Amino acid sequence: MADKITVYVSPETHRRLKTAASARGMSLSDFMVQAAEHAVHAPDRATAARQMDLVRGLAAGTVTRGDIQNMRREGRRF
Repeated sequence: MADKITVYVSPETHRRLKTAASARGMSLSDFMVQAAEHAVHAPDRATAARQMDLVRGLAAGTVTRGDIQNMRREGRRF
């Protein structure tokens, strides 16, 4: 049997969490377990910052006026 954790939140927060769970077709308990699992596996701030620096480095570049005009002609947004 799983351990039970009790968390006290305001009635407004409880209502919002229950609404979010219901919108996903989940019980509040299942929704909270999923949220906790997501939080446990999410990168810490330092790791997330390194990942964002990598993405910024890959995306860095110069976009010319011609590039923008070509994107507009193709119907792309930038």
